[in-house]
Amino acid sequence: MVCMSSAADAPRVIRAGGRLASHLGARWYAVYVETPREAPGHIRPRDRDALHRNIVFAEQLGATIVRVKADSPADGLIAFAMREGITHVVFGQTARRRLEILIKGSVLNRFVDEVRDAAVRVVPFGESAA
Repeated sequence: MVCMSSAADAPRVIRAGGRLASHLGARWYAVYVETPREAPGHIRPRDRDALHRNIVFAEQLGATIVRVKADSPADGLIAFAMREGITHVVFGQTARRRLEILIKGSVLNRFVDEVRDAAVRVVPFGESAA
């Protein structure tokens, strides 16, 4: 499972997930969580266009695209992974300060705490991750 977003660096995460699935000989999912803020009519046009490009790219690499509706990305990703018995997950993550994680929380940390049977690979991206 690849955690897909509208981020400009998401193709790196998608590519890593495709390589992992190929190596494992596994079917794979590119999962996008649609939160109320990103629902049609609410999502910013720039983000909508980037998400569409990322979906097309994931499809070209052989992913099954899954859109999950949830109040938060963590809720959607956790529910999907548990329902489908996901064993490998690829996340993209920018570098963040500890205080920011404490205040805003971390999708990755919450996922790891709740989905204990999945191997997690993190693909750093963004200028601060270099």
